[in-house]
Amino acid sequence: MKTISIRLEDSIYEELGNMLDEMGQTKQTFYETFTRTALRERSIPFIIKAPLADQSNNNRKIEAFERLEAIRRENKKEIDFNKEREEAMNEKYGIVD
Repeated sequence: MKTISIRLEDSIYEELGNMLDEMGQTKQTFYETFTRTALRERSIPFIIKAPLADQSNNNRKIEAFERLEAIRRENKKEIDFNKEREEAMNEKYGIVD
């Protein structure tokens, strides 16, 4: 039998302990069950995925694009992209000296 060591933040360790106590389990049985399930199913027994993108940030990007597109359609003249970029950066980050 092998021994492993895992580092967890104190709060996570205690929260896990409390949850397992409520289930009548120990950390030992938790990790053994996790490992056996992973080996039996040949996969990690839960979904690992990247967090969803901030939708409000995406909406602001779409709105900014739509404003630029409306300006482009209204004005048949050339757009000063450097000026537009500077204004967009100022709107996003504030005016930087």
